[in-house]
Amino acid sequence: MKYPYMLFKGRYLPIIPLDLKGFDWVEFNAYVDSGASYSVFHSDIAEILELDYEHGEKTYITVGDGSLITVFKHLVPVRIKEQEFKASIGFSRNLGIGFNILGRQSFFDRFVFCFDDKNKVLIV
Repeated sequence: MKYPYMLFKGRYLPIIPLDLKGFDWVEFNAYVDSGASYSVFHSDIAEILELDYEHGEKTYITVGDGSLITVFKHLVPVRIKEQEFKASIGFSRNLGIGFNILGRQSFFDRFVFCFDDKNKVLIV
């Protein structure tokens, strides 16, 4: 699967579409971050999925500026192209970077990600 990098605030970034299932499948975009241990989506996404996100496993993660944010992790049905599986995804009200993060857990052990920054393409 090839995904051209998306233009976000003047920069091309490895952002891909994926579907999450609540009551129905809903498509969202996420920044593929090889340096992130966990996937974190904004709490608004949990509300769209009709998921009571604060009843998930509470944990704290360190973000880029060194501060800690509260994250509630859930196993969520995910679909990337035709591949469906359950993934550990955290939801946080404090995710303030402007996009969802797709991290290593549940994804990097399932797919190989090749970041071709020169050609602005992510190959999965």
